[in-house]
Amino acid sequence: MTTLVKLANLETKMFFRDRLSVFWTFLFPVLMIWLFGSMFSGNDMGGRTFAELYVPSWIGVNIVTTSFFTLGTVLTNYRETGVLRRYQSTPLNAWKILMAHTVQGTVIFAISAVLLMVFGMLMYDLTLPEYIGSTLLALLISIICFFPFALFLTSLAKNTQAAAAISSLFLNVMLFLSGATFPLEMMPDVLQYVSKILPLYYTIELLRGTWTQGPIWDYGLEVGVLLGIAVVSTFLASRYFRWSSD
Repeated sequence: MTTLVKLANLETKMFFRDRLSVFWTFLFPVLMIWLFGSMFSGNDMGGRTFAELYVPSWIGVNIVTTSFFTLGTVLTNYRETGVLRRYQSTPLNAWKILMAHTVQGTVIFAISAVLLMVFGMLMYDLTLPEYIGSTLLALLISIICFFPFALFLTSLAKNTQAAAAISSLFLNVMLFLSGATFPLEMMPDVLQYVSKILPLYYTIELLRGTWTQGPIWDYGLEVGVLLGIAVVSTFLASRYFRWSSD
């Protein structure tokens, strides 16, 4: 356990030394909420406030960015540069290495989520989730879904550039078609159907719902879909994840 904590702590320190990663993880979502707030704040949103819709949505988006860029793409880079192979030559077990990165990703995401929530409270009078236990459980389920999902997809990449391209593609598709940015009601019917095959759609529905509408057991479909993706992704990631580029 001490080794795992030390490795997670090392990876976290390395993350904060990368200014670009810090910007995209912490500052970019804040800027986006401010941008959409300037457009939609004060509008009628079906009985919910702007903050109740968009802050949970961007917390969900940050799960995706953390999964793909802090976990998946970084591990692909480590594989390409031989870091993972060198790890294998040490007494560290494989599960400890993956767990350390998972812990590091969870810590990074937690900081970003708190930052977004505080920003929403200060700027848009956001209140704490009415069903805070359900919201925390929804976040955990989403992390369990997206971390192996991202790990599997980036495992298919031959190098870091390909992993970054895969990550960017999936992030942008889910960002604009999941309801995180623009209301789905504004989109053509075909895109509304497409949105329902994206994991982020279910994360956003779950977070928005448990924030103000009801406890998590009212969202059995969303929970079931995310857990199903988690199981399949874990199986595929364990099968296709490679420790070297050979």
